[in-house]
Amino acid sequence: MPPKAPPPKKLTKKELKEKAEQEKKEREEQERIRKEAEEKQRQEEERLRKLEEERLAAEEKARLQEEEIENEVQRSVFKENLDNAKKVAKANDDWDKFLLCSIKPDITQEAQLTTFITMQKEQKIVTELKVAEELQKLQSAENIERDIHRFLTQLKAERKLQQNQQQLQQQQQQQIFQNDTVARNKMYITQIREIMIKKLEEINTQMVLNAELFIDEKFAELTKKANEGAKGTFKLDDKTKQEVIKTFPPTEDFKYGIFIYPSNKPSGYRHKPNEYPELQLAVDVPRSISLFLQKILWTSFDNYSPDVYSKFRIVGGVLDIEYLQMLPPPKKVNTWTLKSNYELKETVKRLAFELPAAFKVSYQLPSYIWIPNKENQKIWRVAFFDRVTEQWITDGVEDAKLDKGTNIVASVPKLGPVGLLQERCLDYPYKSFKLRCVGNEKAILDIQGARDLFKFEIGPGYIQLLKKDPEFQHFAYKKLQVGALFYELYRSGVNFIPVIEDAQSANIIQKDEGAEELALNDLSEAVRGFYIESSRWNNSDTGPQIVVKLKENPEFDEEFAENQEKDWKTIKWWNNKCAIIQARDSHQKCNQALLPDTETHCNLEVLLKMHSLTTQETLAKMKDLHYVIFIETIQQVLRITKLLSFTVRD
Repeated sequence: MPPKAPPPKKLTKKELKEKAEQEKKEREEQERIRKEAEEKQRQEEERLRKLEEERLAAEEKARLQEEEIENEVQRSVFKENLDNAKKVAKANDDWDKFLLCSIKPDITQEAQLTTFITMQKEQKIVTELKVAEELQKLQSAENIERDIHRFLTQLKAERKLQQNQQQLQQQQQQQIFQNDTVARNKMYITQIREIMIKKLEEINTQMVLNAELFIDEKFAELTKKANEGAKGTFKLDDKTKQEVIKTFPPTEDFKYGIFIYPSNKPSGYRHKPNEYPELQLAVDVPRSISLFLQKILWTSFDNYSPDVYSKFRIVGGVLDIEYLQMLPPPKKVNTWTLKSNYELKETVKRLAFELPAAFKVSYQLPSYIWIPNKENQKIWRVAFFDRVTEQWITDGVEDAKLDKGTNIVASVPKLGPVGLLQERCLDYPYKSFKLRCVGNEKAILDIQGARDLFKFEIGPGYIQLLKKDPEFQHFAYKKLQVGALFYELYRSGVNFIPVIEDAQSANIIQKDEGAEELALNDLSEAVRGFYIESSRWNNSDTGPQIVVKLKENPEFDEEFAENQEKDWKTIKWWNNKCAIIQARDSHQKCNQALLPDTETHCNLEVLLKMHSLTTQETLAKMKDLHYVIFIETIQQVLRITKLLSFTVRD
């Protein structure tokens, strides 16, 4: 039997402590070696990943450059066909204008426009009481101004962004030319407005100069009624006690009237507002002054707001109330009658005074102002314009309401222009949109705005609103240019013309303009083969990129009898490429991974073709040059409404 092993030597406390420290050092060393190995492996994996990313990026760059060469040729062919089609369309349009024999200047022709402005400037000073005639002249000038606004809106719809370096110089020249055109036309608008202001001031002068004539006319009218058996008798001195309200036939964009308050009316101050039934408005009379002429001017446009971005805008026109100093009454000296006079070049004197109480005004909105929910007035605020700060102010405005939905009623604390203030971003972010063809050159667009649904028909060179609201009856169901239609909507209180600054105001993620331009070009070509819808992920994790859904629509269906999510493709655009991603609207998170076995490509047509994701017939439709005007019209609609960047689905 072997001898028993001696028992292990019992370690002292010092030896135990040294052993523990040694074991700790060994563990730390092993941990250090492990971490170094892991870090080395991580760095190697990161190096390989970067190399792979660089390889893929290089491959993508080479692929996109190669595709772009062919794409550039196709764009050149498209542009050539588009230019030829536009020349034919312009020739037909010019011939139609010639047949109409219209004397109205063509605002696209600078020579005609400058001639019109020069002729307006050279008109004689208003020296006679032909107010109705002068208002008609002002209306003609305003018609021209609105044509310029439609033209500028159309330019906005036709704006092109730079697409590649080869076109950089040409695009820059075009942009400079367009910017120059915009600046020039804005200058023309300013000049026309200055002419209007000058003419209105000349009319004011005539009102003051002829106030005595208006009083005589009123006295003669009352005397005639008395002689015909009316109650009361009139003496010669009574004519200075008679209030005079004088209105002139209103035009579409101008309403003008005056009220003369007598110098020695025995009954004292007037306690009821002046009513101008012909002008559909009523205004209080201040009690602190006498011997004045109250001038009422309503214009359909806002001539007061400074030309800077604002979250608010005036709709329904501006009512301006001023009090003009009358001339002293005539004095009789022997056989002479002495009257004061103004120099015609002298500005009429305004009366400035503080209102002792709120000043009540009431005026009718134009019939074309759209108010969908007449009970909800939180989004509408009556404001007065402070000429000192050049701002519209709502503080101090009392009892403001839309009476019966169309009549503005409010009490303002200061004299000055009064208007209805509306938020710019009432109709966007858009909730959704649907764009599809129902014929070779006929598309239907549904825009679900923040307030209501709007439906449009789009064809080659035209768009028309398919909506029966009476406010739109003067332009709905009529084929108009893209810029003209959206300008008319804008005048009616529906703003489908966002600007970049609106993104922050409407809490929308700012999209890449290059991505938006590439997407709208692709979609305008794809609309004849695909049904296009907004995606819920367009304003989420996708950031500045554009995301839209597509489904093949070979039968030009306006709506699908069967609509399964698996049949839709979710497309994502960068500023130089696009791809199909795996995101679905039904998902809880946006899956931005590319569809398996697919890559990015320079445009949608190449993407679909390279991965055999659609039929040859559909691809042929996308490049059919017989429909270039129709394709460009779709581009204009998407560009001016910014549907691809201002749509946010829940």
